[in-house]
Amino acid sequence: MADLPIFDDSQVQNVLCVVAHPDDMEYGGSAAAARWVERGASVSYLLLTAGEAGIRDQDPSDVGPLRAQEQRDACAAVGVENLTILDLPDGMLESGLDIRKRIAREIRKIKPDTVVTINWDVMAAWASIRRTTGWPG
Repeated sequence: MADLPIFDDSQVQNVLCVVAHPDDMEYGGSAAAARWVERGASVSYLLLTAGEAGIRDQDPSDVGPLRAQEQRDACAAVGVENLTILDLPDGMLESGLDIRKRIAREIRKIKPDTVVTINWDVMAAWASIRRTTGWPG
């Protein structure tokens, strides 16, 4: 595997972070989001699910709103003001036209100069982001 060059983020002004669940950005990505907000950039989060399947011993109808509120609190902590949570089913994301349309709609609305995602080997989300943005990576 080739070494990746260090990303020069000095010109980042408008960022869209696309992840599957609440708290995915908090595994490292939110530090970058806080840095960009501090520099004056606009940072938006797009979550594909509410993470309702994320707590095994609780009812998903209780977990989704709880995790959504935790994500709103996390966004406030790093200065992210634009949070969109789609209603796709947690644990059942599949790459397809619907998910690509919904990501594309957010990209057209936000018009980011930078798109960030986290690779958890959730290929459905990753494949859709690649197809939507045209990025070959």
